[in-house]
Amino acid sequence: MPQTDLGTWAFAWVVLVAVLLVRHWRSQSVGLLLTYVIGFGAIHWLAAAIYLLPWYNSWGEDFVADGLRQATLATLALAVGAEVVAWLPMWRRTPAVERAQTNASRVVDPLAINIYLAIGLLLYGVVSPLAGSLPSIQALVATGSMITVIALCLKCWNAWQRGRVSMMWWWLAASALMPIVTVVTQGFLGYGFAAMLTVFAFVGSVFRPRWKVVAASIVLAYLGLSVYVTYMRDRGEIRAVVWGGRGLSDRANQLSETFAGMEWFDIHDTDHLKRIDSRLNQDYLVGAAMSHLSRGMVHFADGATFVDAALSVVPRALWPDKPTSAGSGDLVATYTGFRFADGTSVGVGQVMECYINFGTAGVVGGFFVIGAILAFVDRRAFQALSHGDVRRFTVWYLPSLSLLQVGGSLVEVTSSAAAAWLMATLINYIVDRIHYRSGAASPGPVSLATSQSRGARS
Repeated sequence: MPQTDLGTWAFAWVVLVAVLLVRHWRSQSVGLLLTYVIGFGAIHWLAAAIYLLPWYNSWGEDFVADGLRQATLATLALAVGAEVVAWLPMWRRTPAVERAQTNASRVVDPLAINIYLAIGLLLYGVVSPLAGSLPSIQALVATGSMITVIALCLKCWNAWQRGRVSMMWWWLAASALMPIVTVVTQGFLGYGFAAMLTVFAFVGSVFRPRWKVVAASIVLAYLGLSVYVTYMRDRGEIRAVVWGGRGLSDRANQLSETFAGMEWFDIHDTDHLKRIDSRLNQDYLVGAAMSHLSRGMVHFADGATFVDAALSVVPRALWPDKPTSAGSGDLVATYTGFRFADGTSVGVGQVMECYINFGTAGVVGGFFVIGAILAFVDRRAFQALSHGDVRRFTVWYLPSLSLLQVGGSLVEVTSSAAAAWLMATLINYIVDRIHYRSGAASPGPVSLATSQSRGARS
């Protein structure tokens, strides 16, 4: 496909995202749509845009253009789905009601947030390494990082509601440690970076004025690219230390050596561009799958992976022989014809998974549903938060974080969402019991005056 077509689709994607954010970033949002769009753009738009640079020469542009076309159609369907939800009568309110609700916004219960934070850190830092491969247990404790994300978001929310902006910056700085933690403990940057991005997008959705958010986003985008290209340069050495079972001091030393030689992202540096292209180019895989299917090398899945995603919500503890498992399995290898080195993890991504089932119709239909779900949950979670209802917010927000795995499989989305919903229910029960034993009120709406009297606990 000619490069002009690639440029057209890249420009169309930017326009669609601009419209989507303008329409759904203004109010009633806790950042779910914003987080999704950023993550989606990182794997579907960024590498494609690199192919438009005249000094970057790489083969496979036709695959990339085909993949970007599907990604752009997916974004259009996502925007339409979100727009349909936004026009539902249940969201329509008069300006007076809007102002009254904004003025009545309350902080959430500080004790509940502290319990969330303690449980999240306990699950992620202590229980998860000990859980091993116990059926369903690992799926539950894996939500520890998501619970930590919720706690950090709520810490930022309370600080903002109380007018303590400096405290909010401290909690944002704490969330910036999550990529460091995942690199040191697992050898992966992506998991921690996604968690940090979720917190940043949450704050970006409630913070005013917007121009400061946009300016900060540009700076953070550049810093993120610089960290990524530096990490990719030394990824082999980092993982050799981490996966080799070396001590924490050795891991910290390796990480400090890596970032002592920090490489600031340079758009003219082809090595930097190749590091992005090599791991963040999901369009190439989508285009390869389209070619493989069009040549009859493999048949469409006809909804088989959707069925697997539906079955994955059943815990393995209840169904030990369940045929599905987390991860993308060999889907990418099967539908692209590529072979990957042992131990290499290649996510199928939501665009490719929708396409390999029903072609372009699957992409459009699938992302219409995704957009509708994200917009609906985004608004529901915001409503709960604006009323200080921490329990209802958690039940909506925690499972929806699973949908943000744009580069993973739908099996991962549904299984982790089911585990997150169960974990949200359990945590809310624990919070209620602690409140009951302490004689405190249930963690429903909390007035600003009451929250300030509890300020020392947060």
